Amino acid sequence: MGERQPNLIFTLSGKAIIFNFRSSLLMHRNMHMRKIRSASIMLLICLAWLGLAASQGMGTPAYGTDQPVMVMPDYISPYDSAMPQGYQGSANPVRLMMEPADPDGEGLLFEENKSQANQLYIQMGNRILTEGTAMLGEEYVLWARIRARGDLQLFDYNGLLFSQPSVQPGWYRISGAYGDFLGGHLYRFQVAGLSSNDLAVTISSGSYPAAYSLVGRVVDESGNGLSGAGVTLTNSDGGRFSTSTDDGGYYGLDVAAGLYAVNAQHPGYSFAPSQVQVVGEAVSAARPLVGLSMSVP
Repeated sequence: MGERQPNLIFTLSGKAIIFNFRSSLLMHRNMHMRKIRSASIMLLICLAWLGLAASQGMGTPAYGTDQPVMVMPDYISPYDSAMPQGYQGSANPVRLMMEPADPDGEGLLFEENKSQANQLYIQMGNRILTEGTAMLGEEYVLWARIRARGDLQLFDYNGLLFSQPSVQPGWYRISGAYGDFLGGHLYRFQVAGLSSNDLAVTISSGSYPAAYSLVGRVVDESGNGLSGAGVTLTNSDGGRFSTSTDDGGYYGLDVAAGLYAVNAQHPGYSFAPSQVQVVGEAVSAARPLVGLSMSVP
């Protein structure tokens, strides 16, 4: 048998009052259990609301360093404020390729933040950095260090650029990123519910003429500019625009925002047409048109 809880007997206004310790303990325990049940119900309601918001697209994913993905209303998203008008991720067709690679084995210098699970870098020369600069109309390389297994999604601002299923932990080279407009990119990726750092990449004009809404370059197979090449742009509305390249093979046109087919003509060379998306309020850059020599045997 358990110990019998003693009673306290005291007098209040001439009457004997019996205070039972066991009754008091039961009362406090019941109150504590009611508080736990109330808190649990509130937590379930909050989780259900967040799940509904995410399923209906109510807001923009917010990606903080090593934080699980959460829902953030669009009007306070840090990834919308610097976007050019009409920009949705990458404005022009993206040809990204991701492959396992070892930056140490390639002699690259970097500072690794071991406290952060996923990290994103840009390669500049023999260094990989957490921010950097690239040239308009040129490709550059990104590096990702991944610490968890899962599906990868790479974003530029709020636009999904690239996805790769079942990625294993390790280092990866991401090639094919492109300076498609004058301004900046804000990259980040997500794997296994955790996000990388934000990687800011500023695009500078280099040798391109920056006074036009669309610029580009015509080159030969060695990358040398072709002077005097004719360049033609067309769109689905029947619009047709033309110009010619300067001594360095560069050209520029003022056209409205939209999708265009671009092609070039130059004696002795053949070209394959490509597409370019011109965004508003920014200088857009088409990928270089490469001429193949048509030398006669």
